[in-house]
Amino acid sequence: MNEVTIVCCYNNLKTYNDFVNTLKAQTCPCEIIGIDNRDNKAFTSCAGAYNSVKDQITTKYVIYSHQDILLTEPDTLAKFVSYLGRINADDILGVAGVKFNEPGLFSNIKHIDNLTGELIYPGNERVEGGMMECDTVDECFFGGYAEHFRRYPFDDVLCNNWHLYAAEACMRIKSNYPRGGGHNVYVCDVYLIHLSNGVYKGRRYTLSFYYGFYKLCRHYAKYFPFIRTTCVSSRTDFIHALLYYPHLRTREIMLKTLKAAGLYEILRSIKKKIIH
Repeated sequence: MNEVTIVCCYNNLKTYNDFVNTLKAQTCPCEIIGIDNRDNKAFTSCAGAYNSVKDQITTKYVIYSHQDILLTEPDTLAKFVSYLGRINADDILGVAGVKFNEPGLFSNIKHIDNLTGELIYPGNERVEGGMMECDTVDECFFGGYAEHFRRYPFDDVLCNNWHLYAAEACMRIKSNYPRGGGHNVYVCDVYLIHLSNGVYKGRRYTLSFYYGFYKLCRHYAKYFPFIRTTCVSSRTDFIHALLYYPHLRTREIMLKTLKAAGLYEILRSIKKKIIH
């Protein structure tokens, strides 16, 4: 019997099939549950999509993955599953993560740069020693014991869009909400390729993402004075959370204006030359 199930909600069949083909080439066999959400007809949130299949998972472990993931080495999945065997029943493991108390994205995965098409590390910190503790992980590829996600499904009310459901799940097990905290979140040194670079329809994030993060700040304010996800961070008190939302909305409008004027790519190119 297979030890792990891969769950993926997809809206692009070709991208999803490319991902599945890399899974089939793995030395570690797995069950695959694909959730067809083309044209956004079935679900309005990833949390809701994942929750809809939780009772179909019969394996010991479960991994939730984006559709645009490529496992380029035949033992990638086996390595990740071996790390799942080292965590406790209510812990969570990912491939990209952050800590609340220090900057930096810890990850050994690569993204595609939208300017050059080259594979680059999205963060500035590598994972050393196999596994390390963190506070939240990225949604691109993460998991844990299947029984945990059956008993404590994703919050599809707080995360009623396509963002931050993994971050919320991590904060939930580390806080005293809705049950005793004290559980751990880990990031590991597994290498894979994430074809997305975070840009959606020409924008870094959508307005629904900004509002979702604002709600996350307010929901966990009494447990954490500051939260960090792999995308954004903020203090969680009312004033900072209130200021964060319009600030990011202003940034979104500014980027849209630069793109409309044809200046965005020029400025990005200049910035890349200066950095390198």
